[in-house]
Amino acid sequence: MDRRAEEAEPLVQYYDRLAGRYDAARFGNSYGRYVDAQERRVLCRWLAPFQGGSILDVACGTGRLLDLATHGLDASPAMVRIAQEKHPQKPIRCAQATGAGGFRTIFDAIFCLHLLMHMAPAEIADVLHSGFEQLRPGGVLIFDIPSALRRRLTGFRPAGWHGGTALTLREIAAMAGPRWRIKTTRGVLFFPIHRLPSRVRPLLRPLDDVAGATPLKPLCSYLFCCLQRPQ
Repeated sequence: MDRRAEEAEPLVQYYDRLAGRYDAARFGNSYGRYVDAQERRVLCRWLAPFQGGSILDVACGTGRLLDLATHGLDASPAMVRIAQEKHPQKPIRCAQATGAGGFRTIFDAIFCLHLLMHMAPAEIADVLHSGFEQLRPGGVLIFDIPSALRRRLTGFRPAGWHGGTALTLREIAAMAGPRWRIKTTRGVLFFPIHRLPSRVRPLLRPLDDVAGATPLKPLCSYLFCCLQRPQ
């Protein structure tokens, strides 16, 4: 096992244990449905120009978002088994986030949600490099990361590796470097939905969507970024 795989092992083991109850525990409640709706709204907009092409879901987990992709990739064997049961017609590989080359496909778009926040900056850089190499010119890499500004303002401090990395928009730009063009960014989850009554949550989705597209975006819980490989 190489160094990167060894470093990822706690993450893989965590999601292997969680796989059987992941969908119900994370997205089978009003908060999870809210998160899913907001994330889908962003992905559907940003992936629209690439429909009909090849789209890879990195860290696809149990396949929640594989209806938006043609291929899936995840490092957890247990998660991959569930995703394959849900989407038997789609190629899904069990490999690290940098293992997209195993598909022998150059993609039009790649998206990766709820993964980079568990990685150290050097690992994130590897994922960005791998994404660049696996995209066609003009293709996009979409990802999310917790907002460092939001965390500073709320005083949130993660324990250990789980969700341990947060970035600012400036830090994302620096990490992307000159190879990428930042096509667009936005925020997701402006409101503290987990603290609000479930009956109120659906009413806030349109306002949340608007707030994430304004200068308030760094105050959202998550920053979404769409990087484009230049033509």
